[in-house]
Amino acid sequence: MKTQWYKNAVVYQIYPFSFKDANNDGWGDIEGIISKLDYIKDLGVTAIWFSPLYKSPDFDYGYDVSDYTDIDEKFGTMADFDRLLKECHKRGMKVIMDMVLNHTSIEHPWFRKAVEEKDPEYKEYYIIRKGIERNGRLYPPTNWASTFTGSAWEWISGTDEYYLHLFCREQADLNWENPKVREEIIKILNFWLDKGVDGFRFDVFNMFSKVYPFKDDDSKSFQKGSPYFVDGPRMHEFLKELNEKSLSHYDSFTVGESYHPSKQNALEYVKEENRELDSIFNFAHLDSDNIGGAKFFYKPFDLKQFKKGLFDPQRDNYGKGWNTLVLENHDNPRSVSRFGIDYRHYRYEAATMLAGITYLGYGTPFIYQGQEIGMYNCDFKSIDQMKDPVSHFVYDLMTGYGMPKSLAFRFIRYGARDHARIPMKWDDTINAGFNAGHKPWQWDDKDSSVNVKADVSSDKSVYRFYQDLLKIRKKDAAFIYGKTIEHDHDSKRIIAYERVYEGRRFFVLGNFSKKKTSYTLPDFVKEDELLINNYEDFEKKDGKIVLQPYQVLAFGRPQEESHRRILKRVRRVN
Repeated sequence: MKTQWYKNAVVYQIYPFSFKDANNDGWGDIEGIISKLDYIKDLGVTAIWFSPLYKSPDFDYGYDVSDYTDIDEKFGTMADFDRLLKECHKRGMKVIMDMVLNHTSIEHPWFRKAVEEKDPEYKEYYIIRKGIERNGRLYPPTNWASTFTGSAWEWISGTDEYYLHLFCREQADLNWENPKVREEIIKILNFWLDKGVDGFRFDVFNMFSKVYPFKDDDSKSFQKGSPYFVDGPRMHEFLKELNEKSLSHYDSFTVGESYHPSKQNALEYVKEENRELDSIFNFAHLDSDNIGGAKFFYKPFDLKQFKKGLFDPQRDNYGKGWNTLVLENHDNPRSVSRFGIDYRHYRYEAATMLAGITYLGYGTPFIYQGQEIGMYNCDFKSIDQMKDPVSHFVYDLMTGYGMPKSLAFRFIRYGARDHARIPMKWDDTINAGFNAGHKPWQWDDKDSSVNVKADVSSDKSVYRFYQDLLKIRKKDAAFIYGKTIEHDHDSKRIIAYERVYEGRRFFVLGNFSKKKTSYTLPDFVKEDELLINNYEDFEKKDGKIVLQPYQVLAFGRPQEESHRRILKRVRRVN
C-alpha cells in the first residue's frame, strides 16, 4: 500500500562518480558508498537518491543509459547494488534511483537495432524523420535547438533521415507516443521496484510528450522548439499510465526534474488527486544570479527573485500537492559560491544560513553530497580541466562566435556543472581521501582545506549544524505540514517567514548579506524560544535585533517538550 513517507523524509543525493573510490581506480563506486552509509545516516538522512548507476558510455556521465537493468562495471556489479540496497534499508534509509527516460544512449540495443540493423519495429522506438532537401542539400526536419547547443537533429549516415536529440547527439529521444516504448519503461520501473527500490527521480520528465506534427519554431522562445517539446499534450496521460501500471502498486515516491514547466502544469503534476508525481523540483530561486536560467551568464544577485522562487511553490502547492527544498545538485555550482556570497570570509555562516532558511520550509529537503560540509566551487584554470560536455559545448559556441577564449572560460567557470562533480573531500590525505592515490576521473584543484574530517571536528561545523537543524525539523509537525507565510518580501537583505500549524507558529529569519542588519521581530515571536542560531549569540539594540553577516535564527516552541535548545543566550547592547 502506498503511504506518504516522503513527507517526513530527508534525501541525500549521491553522484556515484565522485563520492568515494574504494578500489582506487579513479572512479567512485558502490563499495565506497557502502563504507560511508553511517556518515550519511548520522547526518539525519532518511533516503538516498543515486544519480545513474546503470551501464553507460558516459558521454553525459551516466545520463546516457545503454542498459537500464544492469550496473555499470566501474561502479560494481548487481550483487554489489543488492548489498547497497540491503545496507541502506538496514539503516532505515530508502533508496531512490535516477530514471533517464526521455532518451537513451545511442549505444542502447534499441537504438542500434533501429539505426544499424534498420529494424522497423525499433525505429518506432525513437523519433526519426526525413530531412528537408533544398537546392540539393539536406537540412534537419525543423529548426529546433538542442538544450546542449546546436541542432536538435542528428543526420543518420547514408540516409535522408535524422533522429531527435534534445540533449547530446549521443542521447536519442524516445518516442513516447509508441505504446511499446511505454510498456518497456513500465517493465524497467517494475524491475527495480521488485528489487525493493523505494522510488525514482525522473530526469527532464516534462519533455516526454511532444507536439505533433513537428514544425519550425517561429516564436521568440529562448530555446528554439521548446513550445513543441515542453509540457506536451499527453504529458499528464503518460504520467497517469506509469502510476496505474507500476508506481501505485508499490510504496514508492517520485520526484520529477522538469524543464521550465508552466506554473499551472507544475501544480497539476503534483496534485495528489491527479496521481501523476508526488513532487517536482522547483529551481526558480537558483536563477536569481544568472540571466533567464542560463547559468553561465552572470547577473547581480537578486534576493527578491530568490525569495519569490523559493516561496511561490510553497504557497502554490500547499494543501494541494507536495514540494521539494533544494539548494544544490549535480547540475549546479556550489551554493556558498553563488548569490553574491562572500564565502572566503563567511563560508560557515553562509552555508548554515542557506540551510536554515531553505530546509525549514514546506517540502522535502534534498541535500547534495558535500553541501553538508560547505564545499565551494573548484578553481579550474582551463577548459581542458572540465569534463562536462555542456561546458565544452557552450565554450565552443562562444569562441566560435569570436569571443576571446579567456572571456568565454570566465563565463563557463561561473556556472559550470563541473564544480559539483569534483571528488568528495573526506580528509586532508592524498586526493582528499576520495581514494588511495589513483588519479581521479575529474580534475580538481587539490584544495582540501574543507573536508569531512576537519569540518566535524571544528567549532564551526556545517555538518553538525545540519544535524541539529534536521533534528529540529522532526520535532514538530508544523515544520512538515505547516503553512508558509513570507515576511518582508521587499527587503534587500532579509529573508523571513513563519510556519503555522494547528495554532503553533515558528519564525525563521536570515540575513542574506555580509553587512550587519537591524530587524524588528514580529510581536508573536518570543526571544526565549530561540531554536536555531549559527552564531554564539545575537545582539539587541534599541528594541531591535542586530543580525550578523549571514546569521540565521529560528524561534518557536516545538510540540515535543524534550527538545534541546541549540542556544539560549541573548547579548543586549545598550
